[in-house]
Amino acid sequence: MVGLVVGLICVLIIVQVLTLWEARKRTVAAGNDAQVSGTLGAFALDRDIRLGGFGFGMADATTMGCTVKAQRDGVSPPIGSFMLAPVQIVKTDGEPDAIWVLYGNSSYFVSSQPILSSTSESKELKSREGFRVGDAAIVANSAAPSNCQLIEITGLSLTNANSIEHVAGATYTTAGGQNKTATMNIAGGTGTDITTGRIFNLGPAPTQTVWAVNKTRHTLTRYNRLAQDSTAAEDVVSDVVTLQAQYGYDTSGDGQLGTTEWYDTLPVGADWTRVLAVRVGLLMRSRQFERPNMETGTPKAVTTAAPRWASGTKAFPMANVDTSSDAGDSAVALNGPQAANNWRNYRYRVYDMVVPLRNMIWGTSP
Repeated sequence: MVGLVVGLICVLIIVQVLTLWEARKRTVAAGNDAQVSGTLGAFALDRDIRLGGFGFGMADATTMGCTVKAQRDGVSPPIGSFMLAPVQIVKTDGEPDAIWVLYGNSSYFVSSQPILSSTSESKELKSREGFRVGDAAIVANSAAPSNCQLIEITGLSLTNANSIEHVAGATYTTAGGQNKTATMNIAGGTGTDITTGRIFNLGPAPTQTVWAVNKTRHTLTRYNRLAQDSTAAEDVVSDVVTLQAQYGYDTSGDGQLGTTEWYDTLPVGADWTRVLAVRVGLLMRSRQFERPNMETGTPKAVTTAAPRWASGTKAFPMANVDTSSDAGDSAVALNGPQAANNWRNYRYRVYDMVVPLRNMIWGTSP
């Protein structure tokens, strides 16, 4: 009997140790998965945002921020228009932020060129060096700075060494020998909207990446609004709760960003050339449900307060796991669907980063 009792006690201890070990293993494994996803997601975001402004970072204050009329045949939904800005933060009440990043991919570094004369479907430049057939470009009217348009170069004039053509629906052969049909030129061209101004080269495949959070699948997604196949967003990483962002706006004009120069939205009439960086907060959640601590007799959640970002100055807006309204502390319980749906019963990791817009800094430097 003594041996049986001792054996049962040993079995009980072993089972308890194995239970605690298994729970700890699940916590560590789930936390590791969230950490890997967060690292990859933060790296992808950082890399993309750093490209913002490539091809037009030298635009002046009267041009940067203009509304660009655009189209892409066969793309649904249609492009319509976009802002000439390296990064846009799109905010919706109660929703994760979306980040739009615009840049070109020309293999040449081409400074903007002045437009000497213009027709609706051709532009004479001071020099067309670096502009190739098939490249996309943005033309801006200096007389009406808010008036810009996206064009696709379909030909280089044979009679004028500095003139380019952008004819809607035209067929052309790229520098690489590919036969294509123009899909980005608006019928009627620029008309009388743009007679003088400047042109910015975005290369053969311009990008406007839309970064967002899919709240149903808890994933970070992206797609290119300017691509021919931009109809669906692709998942980048999983375990994402929300995304928040701020502009680093050099209000003082001293070329540096102080602690008070971070904005959720830019001031009215802001000079877009002073947007020097973006601060991003990416919140990751472990998939492992953590049973509350009962040492005090009252269930205590593993996460008692909303995680914070922006160097700890801002709290993330939190919601239940199924995206419904916050269940509150009273919903913290040992088990059951209500407990599993409460965000407090999970562990989190915050990725808080400041990304410089190097093309804006280089483009506006003396």
